[in-house]
Amino acid sequence: NNLGVALKEEGKLEEAISAYGQALSLNPDYVDAYNNLGNALKEGGQLEEAISAYGQALSLNPDYAEGYNNLGVALKEEGKLEEAISTCRQALSLNPDYVEAHNNLGNALKGQGQLEEAVNAYRQALSLNPDYAEAHFSLAIILLLQGKLTAGWKEYEWRWDLIQKFQKRDFKQSLWDGTSLKGKSILVHTEQGFGDAIQFIRYVDLLCDPTTMIVECHAALKPLFTSIDCIDKLVTKGEEIPGFDVHAPLLSLPNILGTTLETIPARIPYLYPDPKADSTFLLDVNHKFKVGIAWAGNPEHVNDHNRSIDLKQFECLLDIGKCEFFSLQVGERREDIEKYEYHHVIKDLGEQFTNFHHTASAILQLDLVISVDTVVAHLAGALGKEVWTLLPFVPDWRWMLNRSDSPWYPSMTLFRQEEIGDWNGVFQQIKLELMQYTRCLV
Repeated sequence: NNLGVALKEEGKLEEAISAYGQALSLNPDYVDAYNNLGNALKEGGQLEEAISAYGQALSLNPDYAEGYNNLGVALKEEGKLEEAISTCRQALSLNPDYVEAHNNLGNALKGQGQLEEAVNAYRQALSLNPDYAEAHFSLAIILLLQGKLTAGWKEYEWRWDLIQKFQKRDFKQSLWDGTSLKGKSILVHTEQGFGDAIQFIRYVDLLCDPTTMIVECHAALKPLFTSIDCIDKLVTKGEEIPGFDVHAPLLSLPNILGTTLETIPARIPYLYPDPKADSTFLLDVNHKFKVGIAWAGNPEHVNDHNRSIDLKQFECLLDIGKCEFFSLQVGERREDIEKYEYHHVIKDLGEQFTNFHHTASAILQLDLVISVDTVVAHLAGALGKEVWTLLPFVPDWRWMLNRSDSPWYPSMTLFRQEEIGDWNGVFQQIKLELMQYTRCLV
């Protein structure tokens, strides 16, 4: 059992699972080994097997609070929210001071859209442990989702204590505190996903006259960000960074600058790629309504199972007259076009994209972009292109609640699930809107 714990800490999940199995062959009533086996299986994405292992632990010890808590996490990840809520509450009935169980209860409640109840659960966790970073970060997400930006940005800074999720940069220079940059140079370094970088790169325009503005970004974004005039030096991650006086993580700038709902910098476009630079992506000139689509994001994203969809959902749109469709999808999910034999009605542009300047050049020639919550939606919004973004029942924090517009992107319309998992209702609404659009075309 201890060998399994050590192996799991090293990320050797298969070996850890084998070690736990050996422990249980020697002692079939070993409750902790079943629990640890469940943890290793859950981390490896084997949720059904993990749930079974936790069940074995609880059958041996019905008063095992840790087993109920871990089972609740696995159930939540599998989308069984009611069971997850009940199981976390069972853990808390056995141990009312179980900080992690309060946080996990909040996560399951959030998944159901019970946001105030989730906030109460997070605050209960923090009353027991004021330095519990997981609960602070979870609370930040709901506050931002509710549009309570000032409090949300403050809590969002706890992300740096979540070692497994966010990597804090270790610079000898100090973090910028919002004071005058006159006579100073600043390094702004991007973090998290491509969509985050594209959404928040707008903030570099708000930094008041530094002597030198250095931005570090992913290589795939560099050709796109070269269009931002105020950036003096653009380097990619891994390259040597020129000397600077202060630094700021990109997603800390809203907190440093005190962004509220009323002061979100929403001037679009704020990216200006040259479409003629990528002549490969010049589309045929005709009178058809050109619609770009994207249906899947990064599969490694923690919420990808909720935000990405099956390409077949778009089928109800493909026979709308006067429209032609272009795929902006990259990665393995491009293969869905062949899988469903849509190659005759969807032109695959994504096969040629190697950076986001290519994607932007294609988007600029389209009339409309329809995308799930992924980088394509952000890029279209940053370019000022009309974009319809498809959101799950509980969306990512940046899209907030109960609104069809986005204060971040004035050219964006949000289409939200009214029930968990109901994409059909979303697409029926989109179909009506698109038919109305094309009815007005000559």
